[in-house]
Amino acid sequence: MKKSMVTIIFTVIVCLSIYTVLPTFAGTWRDDFEDNDTREWKIYNLNRQAEKWWINNNEAVGEIFEPGFMSLWLTGDLKWENYSVSCSAKLVDDRNEPPTIGLTLHDRGEEDSRYLFFIDYVYDSVRIVKSVHDDWSTVRHFFAPEEDTWYQLKATVYEEGDLEFSIQNLDAEPDAEPQVFTAFDPEPLDGGQAGLVVADARVRFDDVEITGDNIPNGGPGRRTPQVVSSRSKLATTWAKLKMK
Repeated sequence: MKKSMVTIIFTVIVCLSIYTVLPTFAGTWRDDFEDNDTREWKIYNLNRQAEKWWINNNEAVGEIFEPGFMSLWLTGDLKWENYSVSCSAKLVDDRNEPPTIGLTLHDRGEEDSRYLFFIDYVYDSVRIVKSVHDDWSTVRHFFAPEEDTWYQLKATVYEEGDLEFSIQNLDAEPDAEPQVFTAFDPEPLDGGQAGLVVADARVRFDDVEITGDNIPNGGPGRRTPQVVSSRSKLATTWAKLKMK
C-alpha cells in the first residue's frame, strides 16, 4: 500500500514538472483569402460609399481615395484583447493625399476607440497611434518605405500597455531583419476587433494572422497555433501630433 502511494505521488510530481516547462500556446485566427469569402470581415467608416474591399488573386484589396478619410476592414470580437496581428501588405496605387497603410487593434468601431499602426509613405515614418474620439496620441519613428514592395507587418498590444510594430521588407534579402518600433500607453484601451487600414491608396494584403491568449482557433485559413512570442522591453513616451 505504501509503495503504491509513493508511486502515485512520484507520477503526479513528474507530470506537473513536465507541464510547467511546456511552451504556452495561444489561439490563432487566420485568413489567407484563398476561399474568396469575406463574411467574417466588415467595413467600418463614416462614409461607407468612399471605400471598397474585395478579394483578387487570393489577396485582399482595400481602396479609398476620399480626402481626409481612411478605411478600416474589421474582424473579430470586442472581447479580444492583448493580441498580435500580422500580415503582408503592398501599396500599389495612391492619389492626392498622403498614402497610408497599416493595422488596427483593440478597435471598438462606433465607440471610436482603437490603436493604429501605420506606414506613412510621404513623411518617411511609421506611426503608433492611440485614437479616442478623434483625439490622437501619436509616437512617430523614422522609416523610409518603398512603393510596390511587399512588407510583413506585425502589431502587438501587451497587457501592461507596451505597443510594438515590426516591419520586414519581403522583397529584400531573405535574411533581412525586421525593424521594430515601440510605444507605451500608461492607460491601455479596452479590447476590441482587429483589422486592416488604408488611407488614400489601393493596397493588397495577404496571410492575416491574429494570435493571443483569448483568440479562438479559427478563421477562413485555419492552421496549427503558434508559440506566443516574447515581448519587447523598450518603451517610448507619447507625443501629440496631428495627421497631415
